[in-house]
Amino acid sequence: MDRALAGLDRLERGLGFVEDTAAMALLTAMAFIVNLQIVARYVFAAPMMWPEEVTRLTLVWLTFIGAAALSRRSGDIAVTTFVEMLPPGGQRLAAAARDVVLVVLFALVMREGSRLAEAVAGMPLVATEWPTALLAWPVAIGAFLMILHPFLRLVRFAAGAQAPQP
Repeated sequence: MDRALAGLDRLERGLGFVEDTAAMALLTAMAFIVNLQIVARYVFAAPMMWPEEVTRLTLVWLTFIGAAALSRRSGDIAVTTFVEMLPPGGQRLAAAARDVVLVVLFALVMREGSRLAEAVAGMPLVATEWPTALLAWPVAIGAFLMILHPFLRLVRFAAGAQAPQP
């Protein structure tokens, strides 16, 4: 059991590294593209059509990858006033219940994000002519990543190795 939990820990650390690296790369790319457009427009008086669209895509991907990275750190929005009044055992159970709700909620979001991506798959974006599904897939992929983190906390809780944090 300890080897399995150690494997889960390695998986989550690796996934966290990928999420953090992707978020930093997306933010860097977005800053570069926005500044490229500023220079093209105001220095060379030659604005380009594609940067706005690519920046929007980058922002959407950054939002959902960043949300997954936040979920890994249990940084989800929560009102903990009443949970903090519970004894430690009650706090752990409340955290586990929260994680169950998050898994179910993000499973629904993932399903709907996938449906949306499939529905708009044949529609191209205007400037780049890339598939519009590129704006919808981050919802499904981010939701999948946001399922993994609370699910792994629940596995640890069930194994008695590490209780979910309130």
